[in-house]
Amino acid sequence: MNKQKMKLSNTGTLPLFITLLSLIGLLVISIFYFHYQWVSTFKVGWLSIPLSVTFTNLTCILILNIPIPRKKVDPTHDLQAANKLAEGAWCSVYQKVGEPSRVVKQLYFCGWGHNDYSKHRAFVLGREKVCGAWTPLVLWFIHNYMLFYQILGLKRRMKLEGRITALPKTYALKPFQLRYEQEYVPYALTPETCPADIIEQFQQLNAELKACGVYIDDVHARNVRITEDGKIKLVDGELYTDAEESVKSQLVVLFNGEMVAGMNKVLDNERIIVWKDHRMTVDQIWATTKQTIERRTHLSCLI
Repeated sequence: MNKQKMKLSNTGTLPLFITLLSLIGLLVISIFYFHYQWVSTFKVGWLSIPLSVTFTNLTCILILNIPIPRKKVDPTHDLQAANKLAEGAWCSVYQKVGEPSRVVKQLYFCGWGHNDYSKHRAFVLGREKVCGAWTPLVLWFIHNYMLFYQILGLKRRMKLEGRITALPKTYALKPFQLRYEQEYVPYALTPETCPADIIEQFQQLNAELKACGVYIDDVHARNVRITEDGKIKLVDGELYTDAEESVKSQLVVLFNGEMVAGMNKVLDNERIIVWKDHRMTVDQIWATTKQTIERRTHLSCLI
């Protein structure tokens, strides 16, 4: 296949995002115009504009808090007999029954699984910022918009996994069920399992990402696993184009200000991004591993 065709478009979904913002802006302007026309009938003079702005804000707040019911059936109901390997912020991971070389990953529908937005900057009236049996429209929208990028990231993984060696194989993606299968990678990244050549492996990953025109996001230590032969595999993390990455990073910090202080490079690789938050990083794992290697080297020299 032509390598140039495998490089994703720089703009990616940015036109879609701009269109969405434009539609939201048009809706707000329409609400303001409606209120302005209504307020003007009372002939209140210069108060027409501030009153219209106030009523517009109140209307938008009420719209954002319209309760949306969740999916009736637990999406993991048919996986209960399987061995659950992990549960993260966005999905549960199960060993595939009868095929231990694969795992089944179920992304959370809004209202199921971990749906805590209490530390996010979203205006919710009189209730906790948690998605449940009923979810405020603003949280429902944020949750599903992020799911859109997770599904998009999975499609991009399937397209590029042959050219990006650190991506495990993805199978059987079912977007409407928010479910997919993935190659099972046996070992967590720890100081004990960390490959001695992890720096070189991440540098190779960075070069491959650059060749494909993408960044990979949210690469904290739990999202990196190690194969039997000591190769890194990134089992989670979305792929973003050049234009998408800068916008995405700013939005993550904007809406997750209490939890995410910014973005860092992983092992100084500009296309491999980790959020500045409470989670263990690859850099921390490598720092501990490096100290262990240096101690062993020093001891061997003394013997």
